[in-house]
Amino acid sequence: MNSLEVDVREQNGVLVVRFSGRLDWTTYMRAQDVLLDHATKELVGVVVELDELVAESPALLVLFDVVWLSAARWPGISLSIVVSDLALRSTLESRGLPRHIPMYATTSEAVGSVVRHRFEDRVDAPLPTCRCLPHVAERITERACERWGVQALLDVAPQVAVELVSHVEDDNSLALLLRMRGDQMSVAVRTTARFDLKQWHIMRHNVASIAVCNFTMGETPAGGGRHVIWASLDVPDDSRRPPIPASEAVYTYQA
Repeated sequence: MNSLEVDVREQNGVLVVRFSGRLDWTTYMRAQDVLLDHATKELVGVVVELDELVAESPALLVLFDVVWLSAARWPGISLSIVVSDLALRSTLESRGLPRHIPMYATTSEAVGSVVRHRFEDRVDAPLPTCRCLPHVAERITERACERWGVQALLDVAPQVAVELVSHVEDDNSLALLLRMRGDQMSVAVRTTARFDLKQWHIMRHNVASIAVCNFTMGETPAGGGRHVIWASLDVPDDSRRPPIPASEAVYTYQA
């Protein structure tokens, strides 16, 4: 097995990725790109089947920890692996690799363990390439806050969205990504642009001046040269109110 093959299918709403062939230092980045691309787009979760994968070195298996950590931070979905071969499973467990990602003996077991979020808890919206871009991002985020009943963030999240899109200089079209996960709401932009340390410092400072709640910020690779720049905002328990029906559809999913 001299090459790496990837098969992707859906099972009960969960994305199942089967790797077969050889994982070496030349195919490592391709495998990581594939997983990050799916992890940052998939609503429910990602399960990876490893029985047909041969790793040139056990150290390469850190790949799955890297993707697991990225997916856990944003968009907050699960990533797990399936190893039914007892010899391979024993080797992995004896070496403590991967270190953090959940491991299951069957695909059905892994799929059944996925914590599912409602489709209504996400917004994926392409943004126009014009000067009205910040206003569009602000309005979409306002409507999401109203839809989800997060009154405390109604004056915060839309301004965070404006801050994020205003700092991105990208000739390609951007996408605004909003997620509601328990007591946290995240505002994010998917882009091919990269920030230097000075830009990150300015943006973090500006978001800190806007937010009246605890927040974290980060960047998650999304495969294909894209990145997701995100800010996750804590939602105070006493600020929640019943969500209101959206008057028009703004919740879309882009594959």
